[in-house]
Amino acid sequence: MYQLLWALKTSSSARLLFPRGLSGAVAIFMIIMAGSTVAASQQRYTYQVHDSIFGTIGYYSNTLEKNGDETTVTTEAHIKASVLGITLYRQEASRTERLVGDRLVYFHGVTTENGHPFEVNGRAEADHFIVTSPSGKFTAPSTIRSVNPWSWATGAAVGDVVLMPDTGLVEKVHVSGGEETSIEVDGASMRVRRSQIETENGAERYDIWTDDYGKPVKFDIQDSQSTVTFMLVK
Repeated sequence: MYQLLWALKTSSSARLLFPRGLSGAVAIFMIIMAGSTVAASQQRYTYQVHDSIFGTIGYYSNTLEKNGDETTVTTEAHIKASVLGITLYRQEASRTERLVGDRLVYFHGVTTENGHPFEVNGRAEADHFIVTSPSGKFTAPSTIRSVNPWSWATGAAVGDVVLMPDTGLVEKVHVSGGEETSIEVDGASMRVRRSQIETENGAERYDIWTDDYGKPVKFDIQDSQSTVTFMLVK
């Protein structure tokens, strides 16, 4: 799932070019570097965003970096809904979240809607997670996740509380599903596992389809007005 960043090898020619002590030091350095690069890996995934009313409206990407048991997810979103060349809605988002093991320990995001930025911050503190934003300050349980689909694709048990990254609100949800099904991707059928996350008030629902490796290949956000679909393109 993750690409190897570097591969370091020693050769017989290197042993001829370097004195014994120096070549030994180089070999040790190579071993250390190889170990560190195996532990750290990075992969970027880009989704095309399609609205049920406005059609294709932009792109959304997640970059995952793993280093040991720490995972950093960086999110970028570029959304624009237009009619007859007139922009009705624009959103730019930049977010970073960090998990240690299965626990969310850090979150920072700025979502700019129609030129108005909204900043959300979160951090783990003892056995809680503290969220601060213009919406207020909230204390959530340590099992909190953001609604970024990659936060839900680890296969670990999840709680019933989520962070809404665009509003800073902490909401209770019902999590269900996990059954195997299939979807069509680029004209071919793909076996996937489908999960649903629905807010307690029923205002929003998230459907996530993950492949055999736990990678979200598609996810939907549904509310009373429309459905927005995110489809993995690369």
